[in-house]
Amino acid sequence: MFLESLLSLLSPMNLLLIVAGVIWGMVFGAIPGLTATLAIVVLIPMTYGMGTVSGMTMLIAIYVGAISGGLISAILIGMPGTPSSITTAFDGYPLARRGLARKALGAGITANFVGCFLGWICLVALAPQIAKFALKFGSFEYVAIILFGLTAVISLSGDSLSKGFIMALFGLLVATIGTDPTYGMYRNTFGLDMLRGGVSSVPAMIGLFVVSQVFIEVEQLSQKFLFPKPEKVGILLTLQEWKSNAVNFLRSGVIGIMIGILPGIGGALSNFIAYDQAKKASKHPEEFGNGALEGIIASETANNASIGGALIPMLAMGIPGDAATAVLLGGLQLQGLQPGPLLMTEHPDLVYGVFVALLLSSIVMFVLMMAGIRIFPTLLRIKKSYLLPLVLVIGMVGCYNLQYSINDVWVAIIFGIIGYFLKKFNYPTTPIVISLVLGKMLETHLRLGLLVSGGSILPLVTRPISLFFVVLTATSLAISVLKMRKEKARG
Repeated sequence: MFLESLLSLLSPMNLLLIVAGVIWGMVFGAIPGLTATLAIVVLIPMTYGMGTVSGMTMLIAIYVGAISGGLISAILIGMPGTPSSITTAFDGYPLARRGLARKALGAGITANFVGCFLGWICLVALAPQIAKFALKFGSFEYVAIILFGLTAVISLSGDSLSKGFIMALFGLLVATIGTDPTYGMYRNTFGLDMLRGGVSSVPAMIGLFVVSQVFIEVEQLSQKFLFPKPEKVGILLTLQEWKSNAVNFLRSGVIGIMIGILPGIGGALSNFIAYDQAKKASKHPEEFGNGALEGIIASETANNASIGGALIPMLAMGIPGDAATAVLLGGLQLQGLQPGPLLMTEHPDLVYGVFVALLLSSIVMFVLMMAGIRIFPTLLRIKKSYLLPLVLVIGMVGCYNLQYSINDVWVAIIFGIIGYFLKKFNYPTTPIVISLVLGKMLETHLRLGLLVSGGSILPLVTRPISLFFVVLTATSLAISVLKMRKEKARG
């Protein structure tokens, strides 16, 4: 069946759909605010007149292209195209500023393919078993894994841990604005109608990483370009770099897959955790944030591995792993199909078609992005006076397109101003984004768990899976504190 699906998707029409889908996704992923979900939503109506396998093939290609495309803007202009590529900007942009943009892009694209491939292996070999394991996650398990994700704040706090915690607390407070998830009442809106829907993490991310960066670059217009002309260096990883990052690839891939299978979390969390763990395990953690290939590899491997992870519960149980797979689920339902345990037996051609589509899309993505390595820096190496207004306008359009609400544009502008002053006073902005992404999920699952347990927090340490992540969180915190003490003592 696998070979039949492979031969079917190698037809000229299906290959054209894959190439077109990957390019479409890359464009949406590279532009801040135009997410993978939006890229899929825009083209879903086109699939209604296609065959089921062809339609899903194109949508899977868009998904892969959009998640992968986020690294282009993250590396070249320091402004992540998607939440999944936030940590890529930390090391990718410093490398671009040193004239090593092509090397950074090469490492990121390679990590994209490796992540997709690892996710594909798990999707093909272990989908039913992993999906059943994911169903064992209750509210307290989600609380425990989110707490583990919040430990990334330590690694991403810069030189001052106290400043990082202050910013994380600020993000958690902002996450409480809007509608109460349990009782449906408005809270912390300060009487402003625009805050009734809460503060979305994507507009805030665009404000903190795009708008604030534009403000800072405007102050340095004496430098005509965002990054110098790329040096002529090898774009592929050397054998030594492959060897030194072998564990990093595997660890980050596993993190991406496991986070991907958990409904509602996705690559936005996996790239933070993978980056954090890569920094903890590195022999040279001081290089992270200054141009470490390890950081780019960890981030991009994890976010692309989460694609295969997110498809597992969607196909095996009919439960979407993230917003993009929720849209894919809707695309299947438009075709009159219902994902779930019976899909494999009733429509094996579709399931194997998805398997092959993910693999082929990953290969096409790798080839197209590698071919574009010499083009991307040239396209974005235009004068700041032209590039910055264009980036700002595109970012605002992306914010508006999220929910077709002008409120999201105001959120981006306000957070851009906040981010500008925070950077001026050397306060890290990433902990705010981490808290915004995880804060609402943490509150929702914690309150639901407390309702089920009658107000008891004990299930957090009496249930095996949640206990495992609590221990992991404590261990991660202890290692971080000990490392910081050693560094302080050396200093």
